[in-house]
Amino acid sequence: MRSKGALIRGAGQPLAARNFSDMNSCEIDIEVASRPEASRILSSPYQCAEVSFLVSIGAPEDELPEGYSNISRKLRLLFGDTQTAEDGATESDVRCLIELAHRLKGSAGRVLIHCEAGVSRSTAAALIMYTCLLGPGSEREAMERVLGQRPIARPNRRMVNIADHLLGRGGRLVGVLDSDGSI
Repeated sequence: MRSKGALIRGAGQPLAARNFSDMNSCEIDIEVASRPEASRILSSPYQCAEVSFLVSIGAPEDELPEGYSNISRKLRLLFGDTQTAEDGATESDVRCLIELAHRLKGSAGRVLIHCEAGVSRSTAAALIMYTCLLGPGSEREAMERVLGQRPIARPNRRMVNIADHLLGRGGRLVGVLDSDGSI
């Protein structure tokens, strides 16, 4: 039987104050990484100190990134990088991302999001969080922010479909995956 679930640690603590004047109405800086890249960031005292919150996504059999225990404020989601309901993201998983974005709204800080390769699940999580932080009608801008930070992004369609439904975006969020032919 597959183990799924979400774990949030340190969610009630305030984010470190940072100034991101170029982020317009969104003061949260989201960085997407692969598990090995996240390991390098979390194992570096200087880089780890810059991380306000960690979103760690992996399949139940995936290893945690090195330095995972160095961050007290984190969310761990367990699901595969698939489009199927039995192994992929659930509504509960996506709801955790949406709730986290709403809790962080109005704060400033750096959120590190990783999955195994830093291409699909983590970029979908970043897209979902950005569109929550920026508000309705921000779907294109949210996708541009993800691609600007992670040009190899190919957001997990199942996660984006679920978020589109939960946020009542009427297909606009999932539509950015197809709008320019690169996703």
